Amino acid sequence: MKSDAMDNAYKKYRKGLYLYALSLSRDEDLAKDLVSETFYKAFIASNVPKGSFKYWLFRVLKNHFIDLTRKKHASVSMGDYEKVLPQMSQRGPAKSYLHKERDQRLYDHLMKLEPDRYREVIYLYYYSEMSIKEIAETVGWSESNTKTTLYRARKKLGKALKEDPYEF
Repeated sequence: MKSDAMDNAYKKYRKGLYLYALSLSRDEDLAKDLVSETFYKAFIASNVPKGSFKYWLFRVLKNHFIDLTRKKHASVSMGDYEKVLPQMSQRGPAKSYLHKERDQRLYDHLMKLEPDRYREVIYLYYYSEMSIKEIAETVGWSESNTKTTLYRARKKLGKALKEDPYEF
């Protein structure tokens, strides 16, 4: 891939990839590394698809994240997550993307959503503005599975929002 095209792609997709990586990893440093590695792989790749470059980048990032977690044979425990969440809400790029208190509280509920696939599908649908078909291609699921997972994730997120004393 040419360097000026890579610069344009970096400027266009880095924020979305970063937030997606953050939603997967729950670690700002790891999210930055994942984005960096994704663009490195795009730079050296010879078989970059023309039409669906954005979705290809998201897929590369997710695959790299999966590879890292398999190598480490460790998952983020809820205790680790509770240590990271206050830091994320007080500093860093995530704070600059989410200006309003309402958005921050919604994002906090999204980051707590379990299982991880619920958080992932909600993020891709609403924050990355992908269609059901695009999400299915990105994560490697069928469209019907994607719709079902999105429905269940919305339902679970809605329940959490209703229990929150803040009025949404």
